[in-house]
Amino acid sequence: MAKFTKLVAVAAMAAICFTSAAPAFAKAKAWDRIQKSGTLTVGTSPDYPPFESVDPATNEVIGFDIDLIKAAAAEMGLKVKFQSMGFDSIIIAVKNGQVNVGMSSFSVTEERKASVDFTGPYYKSGSMILTLKDSPVKTVADLKGKRVAAQIGSTMAEAAKKIEGCQAQIVDDANIAVMMVKNGAVAGAVLDVAIAGNYAAKTDFTLFEKPLTYEETAATVKKGSPELLSALNKAFKTLEANGTVAKLRAKWGV
Repeated sequence: MAKFTKLVAVAAMAAICFTSAAPAFAKAKAWDRIQKSGTLTVGTSPDYPPFESVDPATNEVIGFDIDLIKAAAAEMGLKVKFQSMGFDSIIIAVKNGQVNVGMSSFSVTEERKASVDFTGPYYKSGSMILTLKDSPVKTVADLKGKRVAAQIGSTMAEAAKKIEGCQAQIVDDANIAVMMVKNGAVAGAVLDVAIAGNYAAKTDFTLFEKPLTYEETAATVKKGSPELLSALNKAFKTLEANGTVAKLRAKWGV
C-alpha cells in the first residue's frame, strides 16, 4: 500500500512538472517552427498608403511597413509571407496564431497591450485632420455640429470620437474616409499624420495646423513569444543603427 501511494505521488509530481514546462516548451517550439520554415507570416491591412497598400501594377503589397518588416526578417534570416486582412482582424489573427506578426501601423495602446505584445516603437507620429482646401473648416472648433470619418479599430477612430460636438463616422478603411471628405459627406477625416500629409501633397486636400494626438507605432506578436519579440526588436535596432530605417522613411515620405 505504501509503495502504491509513493508511486501515485511520483506520478502526480511528474504531471505537475510536465504541465509547468508545457508553456515554455510551446513558446520555444513556436519560434523553432518559424526558424525551421524560414518564413515569417505577417498580417497586414493594405489600405493605408504610404505604410501599406497594393501596387495596382503588380498587385503586390508595398509601403514603409512592408519594406521594414522585409528588412527585419532578412536580418533574422527569414523570408516574409504576407496575409492581407481587415485591420480589425489582425490582432485576432495574431492571438490565434494565424500569423506570426501584425504589421499594419499599429499604435501602441493599453487596450491592445491586453491582447498582444508590442515590439519597441519603430515610428512616432500622431493623428491629423484632413479637409478640402476650400473648406471653411480650419480648426477643431469649426467641427462642432459636423461629422468626421475615421477607420474602424484604429486610434484615429478613438481620437475622432473625442472631438467635442462632432459626430464620428467610423468606416472600414482610410481610403473610404478620404473619399467621404472628397464627396462632401463629412467635413474631415482623422488620419495618421504621414497618411494625411501624403494625401494633402497630391490632391485638393489640406491639413489642420496642429495634430490631434501623439502616438507610437509598433509591430504586434502573440503574447508569450519572447524569442520572436527579442529577435524582432534586435532586427529593428540594427536597421535603425545602420541607416535602413532613415532610408525607408525618405523613400516613402514618412
